[in-house]
Amino acid sequence: MKQWHPIFAQLLRTAVEAYYEVQTTVPVGDVPREADLLLLRRTAHATPPFRGIWRHLTTWNVLEFKGPAVSSRPGDIELLIELGLGIDRRLHEERSKQGQRGLDLEEVSFWYLANHLGRRFLRDAERKLGQLEPLGAGLWRCGLLGRLLFLVSSIDLPVEEDSLPLHVVGKEPAATEREVARVVLEQPGLQHLYGGWLASLHSTAWKEVERMARTAGKKLKLDLRPAIEYLGLDQVIEQVGLDRVIEEVGDKEVAKRIGLERWLATLSPADRRELKRRLQ
Repeated sequence: MKQWHPIFAQLLRTAVEAYYEVQTTVPVGDVPREADLLLLRRTAHATPPFRGIWRHLTTWNVLEFKGPAVSSRPGDIELLIELGLGIDRRLHEERSKQGQRGLDLEEVSFWYLANHLGRRFLRDAERKLGQLEPLGAGLWRCGLLGRLLFLVSSIDLPVEEDSLPLHVVGKEPAATEREVARVVLEQPGLQHLYGGWLASLHSTAWKEVERMARTAGKKLKLDLRPAIEYLGLDQVIEQVGLDRVIEEVGDKEVAKRIGLERWLATLSPADRRELKRRLQ
């Protein structure tokens, strides 16, 4: 079973780490519970260039992420609020000990990110939270004790650079998968960051992109190492295909890594005779 939280955390880190410190499984005081993700603004850096969903990030952000195999429940919101307020309190205590002033309430936000939020979930959430303000497809906001709370339905978000970490780990319609792959194909930098993940997690859509790239005479730039680290080599090879992995690594590099002695040991007697014939 895939562990979606560390995969999403890795993808989100690549997208925002220049402007936000990303912490995972953050404890709340002495309570044996943890927040999935905590994003803290790097104040010494320039204004973040985000134009999509992440432009709404505040100075402190507590994120609750639900993987594509987990159903959203209205009760999750109450748990997020409890965790968020506990982390808010802990961070303010740390700032006070360091002689720093506390943040204004509106600089703190709580985020609930799910693969899909249906009408029933949103209706129940609005009964508890008050009116939800739509900020665009798949994104809602409301005030909460002076702070902000965001609800995110990943598969309904526009396909753009900001939302790619959520789309890549999402369980989405085939048309959306193809659009995600197309956006990644158009920029070499995005290919390097997300291509390996797409090839591993959405192999059918990525194969279509590879065909498009070959037709256009483009060379894809994939980095399969992060996907291999989190998913395991066997699963990546199964999804991507052994031929595609060898193509990415390169025949010469594969031969170099195997070595002559190991390669010769794999040859059958018939292969050895054929090799000898060719070398004569």
